[in-house]
Amino acid sequence: MKKIIYKEFIRWEENIKEKNAFLDIGCWGGAKVLQLDGKCDAYGMDFDREKLKLVNIKIKNKVKYGDVTKRIPFSKKFDWILLSEVIEHIKEEESALKNISNSLKKGGKLILTTPKSIKGFEFWDPAWVRWKMGGNERHHHYTLNELDKKLSKQGLKIQRYAIAGPMGWIILRWINVFLKYGLKINKSLSFRQKDGICNLMILAEKIK
Repeated sequence: MKKIIYKEFIRWEENIKEKNAFLDIGCWGGAKVLQLDGKCDAYGMDFDREKLKLVNIKIKNKVKYGDVTKRIPFSKKFDWILLSEVIEHIKEEESALKNISNSLKKGGKLILTTPKSIKGFEFWDPAWVRWKMGGNERHHHYTLNELDKKLSKQGLKIQRYAIAGPMGWIILRWINVFLKYGLKINKSLSFRQKDGICNLMILAEKIK
């Protein structure tokens, strides 16, 4: 596998071809599906029915409710699958990765992003801290090696990866937590993402 810079990694969308089938798992209101609609054959799915109510009517028939650990609710095979900031919430991640692999064409690409485990510094992530303090929502941190083994088991080989999330981004995350829960201000400060230490971005290919 090859490590690349963040700016190079996020250009993966440029490689999507017009005839390609694309699936966004955990699509929320379908923003990525809407963005790619017309450029390729784009679909989406999500486990949250409330988020799916926000889907634009233009793509309503291409976005479905579904639990990736059970099955993917589309019969077709995909050239691209996006799993962004989702796997850390899934307890049965191996079932999810198996279903994803089964829904990819041979040579198809999986784009996976998730928080990175940093030994002794896991508390960089407010969501991880909340989970460890008794929060209901799982928020696991993965090492690159851990994900490589889980993906390889399902016939998926990591080709390229980047690591984003600099210290400034971490600090801003905690500021936003303070604004929301401490000051009850429903407003978030934004920070342009770039190379860092705490967010894994993976491009894997189905090889078998």
